[in-house]
Amino acid sequence: MNCSACNKKILRTDRCLECNQCHLKYHIECLNLKKEQFTALTTEYKSKWMCPSCTNITKRKRSSVNTPVQQTLVPLVENSMNSSLENSCCSLTDSQLFSANDDNLVTMGKISTLLDKKLNNYLSDFVESFRKSLKDDVKNLVQAEMYSMVQQLKHDFTVTTNFICDEQSSLKQEIENKSHIIKHLESETLRFQKEINVLTNRLTSIEKISRNKNLEIQLVPESRNENPMILFRNLCKTVDLQIDDENIHSCRRVAKYETSSNRPRNIIVTLINPRLRDQVLSACYRYNKAHKDNPLNTNDIGLHCEKRKMYVTEHLSPECKALHAAARKFAKEKKYKYVWVKYGRIYIRKEDTAACIHIRNMDCLKKLS
Repeated sequence: MNCSACNKKILRTDRCLECNQCHLKYHIECLNLKKEQFTALTTEYKSKWMCPSCTNITKRKRSSVNTPVQQTLVPLVENSMNSSLENSCCSLTDSQLFSANDDNLVTMGKISTLLDKKLNNYLSDFVESFRKSLKDDVKNLVQAEMYSMVQQLKHDFTVTTNFICDEQSSLKQEIENKSHIIKHLESETLRFQKEINVLTNRLTSIEKISRNKNLEIQLVPESRNENPMILFRNLCKTVDLQIDDENIHSCRRVAKYETSSNRPRNIIVTLINPRLRDQVLSACYRYNKAHKDNPLNTNDIGLHCEKRKMYVTEHLSPECKALHAAARKFAKEKKYKYVWVKYGRIYIRKEDTAACIHIRNMDCLKKLS
């Protein structure tokens, strides 16, 4: 702490007095006290001692006279505030305790300086206290607001997370239920697929049986007044095969499988039994083999039009026809030498000495590729 008079730091070895009112400290040299005089002061006197500024303020409060104090000695002020100093220092005279020269006088300038320092200290303490109080109030207000906001956010977050957890649990349960349903449907689908395959095979067999008496004559041009029965008879004459009319159940043209095709409608001939049908197919095969340069054509069945090649085959179902077309395309790409149909079944052969391969479905062609 510094001396309030000289503003120099007070060391622990320095002798000083502390004011009982403002608690400011002064060097004894600044108070014009000698060491002997300071040593003679009692502890009670030191505890009740007042600095010149506080003494002057006290006197001004007590007196109604506005005349300023002049040439007031600090030791006299101190002595007037505490008469016990005289009792404890009865062996010392006034002249020995204090010297009444001009240097010992407390002027108004010094008092003003001391008052300014005291007021500055008071103002500094007040501002510091106000600042601390304001800081604490703002801190408490912000903490209260932040606490309420944090609590509200915690509540909202808890509500949201609980809602999400509930929804997640609900979705999880629903997904599990759907998963069980999907597994059940998959097993049912596999079962139905097997049944469909069985039924498809049965239907294919039935279609083959229903067509095992039929012949199909392809690429025969259509005319308005044609008679398919006469065309079939001419075909039998050409291949040198005698068939009675009672062995022919029907002979007619059928609708196109693909309506957009420009090919003429095929002629379907239904015979009395599969054996007779096979005889016709065998006769046509022998004729084409014997006449490689001039196989069966439209002129051979009595049509007087542009000469066109025609085919006599088994009557296949639409699925078998599609498979037959795919087999022919596959044989052409992979250089298979033979593709033929027998009893509603499709076969291919790579070479003359190779084994024949039964093409049951499209998967067989994929495996071969």
